[in-house]
Amino acid sequence: MLKELDARADQAPAQARSPLHWAGAETPWGSAPPVVLEQLAASGLVLQPAAPDPAAHLTELAARLRALGLSGRWRDEAVRVAHPAGPVAIERGCARVLGVPTLAVHLIGWSPDGRLWLQQRAASKAEDPNLWDTLVGGMVSAAERPREALVRETWEEAGLQLAELGPVRVGPELFSRRPVSDAQGLGYLQERLLTAQVTVPPGRVPQNQDGEVRAFALWTPDEVRAGIARGEFTLDAARLLLRVID
Repeated sequence: MLKELDARADQAPAQARSPLHWAGAETPWGSAPPVVLEQLAASGLVLQPAAPDPAAHLTELAARLRALGLSGRWRDEAVRVAHPAGPVAIERGCARVLGVPTLAVHLIGWSPDGRLWLQQRAASKAEDPNLWDTLVGGMVSAAERPREALVRETWEEAGLQLAELGPVRVGPELFSRRPVSDAQGLGYLQERLLTAQVTVPPGRVPQNQDGEVRAFALWTPDEVRAGIARGEFTLDAARLLLRVID
């Protein structure tokens, strides 16, 4: 089952993508399908400017994608872009249509008796609504380091303070590459997944703070395996959890 899940998480783009360069730099900072580039060009946006102002260019690019209906859900949250002109960021909702690699953090929470604390994603989530997930998971913003993002997400999603959960064990680390539904099915996800594991002390019960979680529950490893086989988990959660329970 794990081999099949890993294969689903490592797929080529669904359509051809053109690399995005900056001012003649050899290494591209992203990519986009030709149809997206054509619509941007028709709107008057120059995609490969000769003058260096990457922050202003990416801000304009994101706004143009949103106006054309070619962005994902707008978050007013920026993610880092590995840009040849230096540190820069773009709206999170545009990262996948532009093939920008992102970074996410997950927290796997164990109970002292060997069960796992899991969250059921809210029905309102843009991705994987109602599916089961790790205790905590979220993207690292441009303003954060991974541990800062994990601390924030642990509070927002589970109402827990990471520092009060005892020793943090690192791993596993995975990577996902696959087509996604952003920009009318033109998006391409490239995401590095960093994971930490903790044991949630007795009496600590997760309580969602941001409205993005429908429920929490304790699952045994055998129940997790069965739930994954039934398709009840997100792809990333299934890949992470199978690695820690097997």
